[in-house]
Amino acid sequence: MRLVGVFVILAFSAAPALALTCRTDKLGTTRCSDNTTYRTDKLGTTRDNHGNRWRTDKLGTTRSSDGTTYRTNKLGVTRDNRGNTWRTDKLGTTRGSNGTTCRTNKLGTTRCN
Repeated sequence: MRLVGVFVILAFSAAPALALTCRTDKLGTTRCSDNTTYRTDKLGTTRDNHGNRWRTDKLGTTRSSDGTTYRTNKLGVTRDNRGNTWRTDKLGTTRGSNGTTCRTNKLGTTRCN
């Protein structure tokens, strides 16, 4: 799972009533409307500006600094160790088990609500 995958999962942590917009610049920094930024280093660790970090191992499991783990199965369903699930359809819309929906437009802006 890359930064985009981690970001989509993180976006689902936001309250469903809030709309969240994020955009990645040419240097690879993702900035979101909630003033959170994400950056992935050369070793593949993603960090935000709140002290959180995520790393994906060779088997495809992403581990967060808060103890959450994420794994995507062959059907494209991502599950965490807390009972949440996410699935992206053929049109690129990701839906979470909490009712949140995220979509990335052609300009690379991701909106979640």
